[in-house]
This record gives sequence, structure tokens and C-alpha cells, in this order.
Amino acid sequence: MKRFLPTIILVVLCIAGFIYASSQNFFKEEEEQTAKALLAIKEEDVTSYRIKTAADEVELQRKDAGWTMTKPSAMPLAPFEADGWLNGFISVTQEGVVDASPADLGKFGLASPTEEYEVTLKNGSKTTLQIGSPLPIYGYYYAKLKETAPVYKLPETSVRILQKTPLDFIQKMPINIGYNDLTGATVTWNGASKSLAKSDPAKTASESAWKLDGKEVTGTDATDYLDQILLFSTEELLKAASSLKLDAPELKLELKVKKDGKDSTETYTGKVDGESVWIVKQGDAWAYSIPKMTVEDMFDALVPPAPAPAQ
Repeated sequence: MKRFLPTIILVVLCIAGFIYASSQNFFKEEEEQTAKALLAIKEEDVTSYRIKTAADEVELQRKDAGWTMTKPSAMPLAPFEADGWLNGFISVTQEGVVDASPADLGKFGLASPTEEYEVTLKNGSKTTLQIGSPLPIYGYYYAKLKETAPVYKLPETSVRILQKTPLDFIQKMPINIGYNDLTGATVTWNGASKSLAKSDPAKTASESAWKLDGKEVTGTDATDYLDQILLFSTEELLKAASSLKLDAPELKLELKVKKDGKDSTETYTGKVDGESVWIVKQGDAWAYSIPKMTVEDMFDALVPPAPAPAQ
């Protein structure tokens, strides 16, 4: 028995220490760090929102037909981006109150915050989340709701989700045609033309044979060409098509489409401006900036593969 006495004493001391620590709220800080929802807003009650940072300002409004951008301009939106941001805003969490009634917001970077996220509800009320300085603890920011006093500790992950620019919301691809819907393409660049035609429109792009300038190519090769033609994507804000002079364009794309049993042709023109080509779909209101080198690479890639060497 004497042999186990030290162990028994140690166990008793640990139990006593735990009881004492619990009575003194030693574990209170850990409990307070649990993430809690900051907002009580329903997604369907939001009619508009505004993002303001030192560099950008974005405003979106919801109407019957969905979301539209009102600032900086009414550029077309990418699917799901508007709802995605709102879901992120509603889901913001806080990990504790830093100061329930701050006398000096300046020490938290919240006297004149440069980063604000505001939503407007159906009843006309607004909720504005203000982001201040980083905490001394890595990965957190001071934040508060403009309409209330407390300053909260917000995880950086919640803040990053909200930090969107106009470019993050817009549709970046000028061409919206599925591979299997395209039956032919004529590409003209600086006066030279190349054509790609699907041999069997009833088959998928990869299953059908194709002809490139009259030479047969496989569906596998054709999908590589389609990558080049259909996947243009901009990294700049869009321009109004009316602001461009599109007479004598350097680029012209004539794309034949068969969808839902109907044949149609979509025409795109592109005007060179420095190191960019501004591409506009005929009848569309917006132009997309694509690097000139990307367009040149696309045109140069439209060549039949070299024949396999004879055995």
C-alpha cells in the first residue's frame, strides 16, 4: 500500500486543483473564445448591399430578376457571386467582445474605418459592419457594428470572405457557349482566317470528327482548339461597347451553334488597344479586355497536328 501512496496523493492533488481552477473561472477565457454569430439577418430580407474599402466601392441591388450592380456600373454579374457574398456576410462570426463601451474608437482603428460592409433590409433599416486594425494576436481584427457600441474580435477568415472588388463579381468570359453546342468556328485575325467545322453535330465535341481548314482532326484535338476559342477570360473591368470604335476590327469570331434543335450564329469582334484586344459580342453592351498575346496564341494554335511518323 505504501508503494502506491505517492500516486494516490498526486491524483488527489490533481482533482483538488481542477476543482479550484473551475471555481475561479480559470477556464472562462477558453469558453469565451467560442465563435458566435455576429448578425441575425435573413438572406431573403436583404434588398441591397454596399462594400467600401480604401480602393473600391461596390453596390448591388436585388430586384425581381435577381441581382444587379449599380456601382461602379451595371456590368453583368457572374452566377452565384452576389448570393455567395451575402451568405458570407450573414455567416460572419465574432470570438468575443473586446470593449463593450469604448471611449476611444481610434485605438481600435474604428474612428474613421476605411472598410465597411452595409446591407439594407426590406424595412429600410441598415446594418453596417466596420473593420478596424488587426489585433496583436495574429489572425484577428477589431470590428464593430456601426449601429451599436461594442468592439468585437473577428477572425481574419470572416474578413477575407467579405473583401471583394468589382472584378470579383462580374462575368469575366465574353463567350458563353458549351463545347457540345458549337458546330463551327471561323476565326479572322489581322486579315487571315481559319475555320473549324464539326463533322457530326449530333455527337459530343470529343466524340465527333472535325475539320480544320478542310483537314480532318480528331475530337480530342478539336477540344484543344475549343479551349483556345471559348475560354477567353478578362482580368479587367468591362468597358461599354459604345465607347469603342469597332470599324475595321483586327479580330472576328463567327461561332455556329446548335442548341435545343435550333441553329444560330454568334459574332464577336475585337479591337486592338495597346497590348489588349477588346472583344464585344454583336448586339451586346459590354467589351472584355483580353491580352493581345492570348489572342495571338489562340490563332497560332489552330493548326492540324503533325502526322505520325511512318513506321
